[in-house]
Amino acid sequence: MKKSISIVLSLYNEEEGIFGFWSVLNEELKKLPSVNFELIWVNDGSVDRTQLFINDILSGNTGNHITHCSIEFSRNFGHEAAMIAGIDRSRGDAVICMDSDGQHPPTEISNMIDSFSSGKDLVLMERIERTDNGLLKKFLSSSFYRIINRLSSVKFQRNTTDFFLISRQVADHLKSNYREQSRFIRGYLQDIGFIAEILPFHAPCRLCGESKYSYLKLFAHALNAVFAFSNKPLRISMYCSGIFLMFTFLFGLYTFYMYLYGDSPPSGYTSIILLLLISFSMLFLVITVLSLYFEKAINEMRQRPIYIVRDVKYSSGIRKRRSLSSVTKSPWKKSSMEKSVQNIAHSF
Repeated sequence: MKKSISIVLSLYNEEEGIFGFWSVLNEELKKLPSVNFELIWVNDGSVDRTQLFINDILSGNTGNHITHCSIEFSRNFGHEAAMIAGIDRSRGDAVICMDSDGQHPPTEISNMIDSFSSGKDLVLMERIERTDNGLLKKFLSSSFYRIINRLSSVKFQRNTTDFFLISRQVADHLKSNYREQSRFIRGYLQDIGFIAEILPFHAPCRLCGESKYSYLKLFAHALNAVFAFSNKPLRISMYCSGIFLMFTFLFGLYTFYMYLYGDSPPSGYTSIILLLLISFSMLFLVITVLSLYFEKAINEMRQRPIYIVRDVKYSSGIRKRRSLSSVTKSPWKKSSMEKSVQNIAHSF
């Protein structure tokens, strides 16, 4: 019996490069006639002609072992939402997630399928070189993995990407669990366990256009990862508060001693200003950390959809049009206190 592989392709304003990417991907899939492929094109709220080009691909003749599905979001929900939407819709024995900008080479798909056929539930692709990466991005990427591995109990493989293969069993776990609003799917994969293999690959330049991730978005994504997999920032703020309390106590003893026995007591203006600056800096640091965790908690309690689907199309001509959404479902019943907190959150 033929294996069935679902390939999730996330797109956002990729009209310039979509046909070039599809031609390369199609040639690679034709080399694997013994595998049935389900291609799931997830249009993450593109504002250009990306959806029109996806429709052209769906209407074309791509062979008996390749079928297509198009998922169009109502707006831009982000790359993480696009991946989980494709996984939710997938039906294959395994699911491959990859970007459509050409930096996840389709030539690696056969290696990933071979690894899956050998019994691996999870195949992570490790980028050992990226042609268009500058020194700054390499430094920031390396720093991110050093920091999160120190803070998190889950140890992350460096330079793994959103190019991966998961078995049906892993995909089913992602469908029913790991439904947070602030998402970091490559972290979930390394937290979920199962039999895994890491394959290296070289990432070429983008086919067209520029990356949609600015440095600010990358920083926000890194913060999501840290706060999703570690509570250590809370403890660090507590330790800082303890250190400051000890410093304040010692500084008070020193001031009192100099007042009683010193020839010239410390200047009142200098000591007060120094104490105030340190106090407020420490206070704002603790409040910032608490606010970030509180923000994440509020977002989870609101239970808003991870994504909303505007339209679904199939290459077979079957067309479904309805507003579908994936909502974070809480496995527990809310207590009265939780309901009160949620009411407060909705008032913001």
